[in-house]
Amino acid sequence: MRKLLPIAVMVLCATAFASARAQAPGPAAAAQLAQPLSAADKAATVDLLAQRLSAKYIYAEAGDKMAAAVRDHLRKGDYEKIKTDEEFAKLLTTDIQAANPDKHLSIRYVPNARPDMPRPTAKQGMPDDMRQRMTEVGKHINFGFEKVERLPGNIIYLKFDAFFEANLGKAAATAAMNLAANGDAMIIDLRENGGGDPNMVAHVASYLLGDQKIHLSDIYYRADNETNSFWSDPAVPGARFGADKPVYVLTSGNTFSAAEDFTYNLQAIKRITVVGETSGGGAHPIQPFRIDPNLVAVIPIGRSINPITKADWEGAGVKPDVAIAADKALAKANALALRKILPAIKNPQERSTLEKKLAELEATL
Repeated sequence: MRKLLPIAVMVLCATAFASARAQAPGPAAAAQLAQPLSAADKAATVDLLAQRLSAKYIYAEAGDKMAAAVRDHLRKGDYEKIKTDEEFAKLLTTDIQAANPDKHLSIRYVPNARPDMPRPTAKQGMPDDMRQRMTEVGKHINFGFEKVERLPGNIIYLKFDAFFEANLGKAAATAAMNLAANGDAMIIDLRENGGGDPNMVAHVASYLLGDQKIHLSDIYYRADNETNSFWSDPAVPGARFGADKPVYVLTSGNTFSAAEDFTYNLQAIKRITVVGETSGGGAHPIQPFRIDPNLVAVIPIGRSINPITKADWEGAGVKPDVAIAADKALAKANALALRKILPAIKNPQERSTLEKKLAELEATL
């Protein structure tokens, strides 16, 4: 599964975990990294991991269960043959996933990992060095926005592969949504979108709604006993697509985290038609914790709550309204959009052209 890793404002998935790393190690540090792990190193790592799981994982009982599992593996000697941090990260991930499957949960090998920081908030922002690195990454990938294209029939096709940190990527999102505003229908392609920032989710969703403030979702953080709420913005910059024209969202098994947040919440208010495959099933915001100089535990510390369903998509994924293989989802959505807009087409020549296009699309399906 293609996923972009976490960082700044507790993104639901990740967006460049590399930017949380220090500089590449020099020769002396590299030599130190190559040293085999001692039994004491491994015991200390397991102990700290167990503490973090019990204290921080969103469900206390599951956190305690995973903590007990890794302590048990250590006691049985299951980690004795492990020699490197990289091997240790893989095995620890396997063990905690076996105790409690959660696709956001992992141990990562990160040389010279950054020390733990408080859970980021929109007000705090991110450290300057991280912001600089994230900005560089964002510019290189156009903050996740891959394509805005006008298809026959004035159907707008919008593809983006990350909900980038909103304070950095909002201008790109605004530009894309303004280009799309004059369409008569829209297809939003999230088949390769691995997630990102829930603030960006709310920003993009606002362009598909009216000028009233709508409660989209909540995120509850267990350790802080705090709930953050996300609402649509009645005053987004530029032109909005609006609340009435048809919108189709394409999904696949790679659609994950914040991309699922966007899809699930707009599906719940019946604003979109979801076309494609059931999504990946990750609804838990994460925070990185250093458990070794070169190991980081990525632990889900919160859970998403939809104000309508009172639930989320964790483990189950977002179910499409129109189920079809991911590689056929665009053609299917295009056909659905054409069928929707054709009755309003008065020009006989244009109508004939679009009917021919519709026939071609349906033949491929």
